[in-house]
Amino acid sequence: MYNLKVVPQIFFGPGSVAAVGRVVAADARVLIVSGNSAERSGTVERVKKLLAPRAVEVFAGVEAEPSIQQVDQIREFARSFGCSAVVAIGGGSAMDVGKAVAAAGSSTVPTAEFFYNRSELPAAGCFMAAVPTTAGTGAEVTPNGVFTDKTSNIKQSIRGGSILPQAALVDPELTLSCSAQVTINSGMDALTQGIESYISRNSSNASRALAMQGVKLIVGALEKVVDDPGNINLRSDMSEGTMLGAIAFASSGLGAVHGLAHPLGARLHLPHGRVCGLLLAEVLKWNMSVCAGALDELAAFAGWQNGKELIRQVEALQKHFGLESRLSACGLQESDLEWVVKNSRSGSMRANPRDFSDAELTALLQEML
Repeated sequence: MYNLKVVPQIFFGPGSVAAVGRVVAADARVLIVSGNSAERSGTVERVKKLLAPRAVEVFAGVEAEPSIQQVDQIREFARSFGCSAVVAIGGGSAMDVGKAVAAAGSSTVPTAEFFYNRSELPAAGCFMAAVPTTAGTGAEVTPNGVFTDKTSNIKQSIRGGSILPQAALVDPELTLSCSAQVTINSGMDALTQGIESYISRNSSNASRALAMQGVKLIVGALEKVVDDPGNINLRSDMSEGTMLGAIAFASSGLGAVHGLAHPLGARLHLPHGRVCGLLLAEVLKWNMSVCAGALDELAAFAGWQNGKELIRQVEALQKHFGLESRLSACGLQESDLEWVVKNSRSGSMRANPRDFSDAELTALLQEML
């Protein structure tokens, strides 16, 4: 028995962003939500033209680590002009914010209510379309968003069916402008999601089929696309691999890498994908005792001999991309560990194939210091 989440209507492939003019209602009052990079690259202006003659407002300053405070700010802006559709353009941060704004609709309940009480956002929100410009989070196809509370520094997810976009326009051409570092960070996040979904204790035949294909596409393209960033075939493999892995983990959950990455990212103010890249090999080593068979299967499909070789290949990627092997080099201190472990007990940690005690998580992090 398994629960495979419903996915949005998906438009995939070069040029698919043009479908935004078909999926958004002709009489909609549209809010475009984006980060600064999507605006600088011209993607926001391009989408705005595709939406003409609809009334369109733009919020182009989504934070790299979006906060519930900023979500409240944008929700108020959306209500002020009667927004009926949201188009989110960018990486995971922009899409997560757009998803939360759209799901909340005209509600005036503070975002903190959904963030802390783990209650779902209202079912009757705005139409929402997601336009990813990176290949990493897969937020365009997942029913959750990750946010931080600036007052407490807690980072966690808001989840629910209402936060799932109605349409995902996954156009690999929009990732061509990604810098090497964004490509690396995003790619390591996508790789981690695929692997963790496959070995999750909640995985199913359906989620594993999606995750293994996603991992195969990503490992075949990630290192090459950093060296050949204009190759649209490699960019397409990264975008598709990310999307498939995200559809998988939306049903299976993730694991200890993501459980730890959220508090570590909040504490160290590092990109989420970079933190995943730092943690992945070490967490897999700790998990091997309970999921060696699953890692062997995944490794064989990706073209490697076994799970141990898969971990060696992850370590090779870490070295090739210059990901620090010691968390102390990123600013983590021994005194931070208790807080990180305390705030790692998320749904991701519960989906990990191995149960970790607080002492074991502390030992794992101490090894990486």
